[in-house]
Amino acid sequence: MKILCLFDYASADRSWERWQNKLERESPEHHLWGITHLHKYGIYVDVLPYEKLSLIKRIGEKLKIGDLDQQLRVIFLAHNYDLIYSTCQTSTLLLALLRIIGIFRTPLVVKLERPFNKNKLNQILVKLFAQAHDKILCLSSKTENRLKNDFGVDKNKLALLDWGPDLPSYDDYEFPRYDIGDRKVFVSAGNESRDYNTLVQAFNEVDSPLKIYCAKKSAPTVNLITPNITIQYSQRETLALAWKAISWQELLSEYAKAYAITIPLYIPPHRINTTPLYGVTSLLDAMAMGKPVIMTKHRQANIDVEKEKIGLWVEPGDVKGWKQAVNYLLEHPEEAQEMGNRGRILAEQKYNLEIFGSQLARALKTSAIAVEGKLNFGLKN
Repeated sequence: MKILCLFDYASADRSWERWQNKLERESPEHHLWGITHLHKYGIYVDVLPYEKLSLIKRIGEKLKIGDLDQQLRVIFLAHNYDLIYSTCQTSTLLLALLRIIGIFRTPLVVKLERPFNKNKLNQILVKLFAQAHDKILCLSSKTENRLKNDFGVDKNKLALLDWGPDLPSYDDYEFPRYDIGDRKVFVSAGNESRDYNTLVQAFNEVDSPLKIYCAKKSAPTVNLITPNITIQYSQRETLALAWKAISWQELLSEYAKAYAITIPLYIPPHRINTTPLYGVTSLLDAMAMGKPVIMTKHRQANIDVEKEKIGLWVEPGDVKGWKQAVNYLLEHPEEAQEMGNRGRILAEQKYNLEIFGSQLARALKTSAIAVEGKLNFGLKN
């Protein structure tokens, strides 16, 4: 079986090339959404280059029909593949339309990271979305259940995948070990929908260091920032992933020395039940590194940090709640360490790239079988 994979960010091209050539990683391999493991299941992958004609790409953005540059190239290449796998739910809207009217015949599978609000317009749009795709890959049980219960999507169209870290991406490096006698440093990193203002206000009243790594546009803007807080950001924001203040390997070293990882998210009230999976990448980092987490409560995340006893939730925008959570971990170092240990065990047992890759392979193969009527793809039990 041969598939064509589409990404919505340019750095995927470089990551895929580095993985193929067995070069040192610049990011963890789970950022390639499972394609690194598909060869184990007889699925061979080509990655469509992110950009060929930037003008066509901008036209697609203006028309709100997804990545037109990629989609036009897919139309001419699709006959070479058993299936198209899109890692972004909005990149292939034109192909989806052509799939509905029967012009585009190649099976189309899409990854979906967030649920939809139930309203009349979405009832129509989700019905068309489901009709256009042969399989919808859900990264959250809440997303899967709402598609079934609120929108009546056929359960056979859906697959729940447990996204998790590629543990060798972390274990192949040697990091300084944290000494519980050292001053307890909290680390926070990321750019998308981060609420660093709330986090900084909490740490203004906490006697413990906080290190923030972000982009200039997401850096905290509060007037008072106490000396225990350091903020590092990149000025470059024109290229994909250029926001990163430090390299991924450097960030892992900071995580290794951290007492805990904080993930403050900006979640406005109207997005409480439809927030994309912001912050989950940082959560996976924490689990892989065996660190406890404090995270803004994310109702779409498939990993409940409090239920799994790997960290603490804080309600959106709750300065007092952040202060209490930080102080709790500071006052209970043994429990904090156990949270980190449980996170790592959870990653080893359930949430990891090996399991995600096997789930993805099954979903892709069953999609192709359903469309083409092929019965001999060697599915494993």
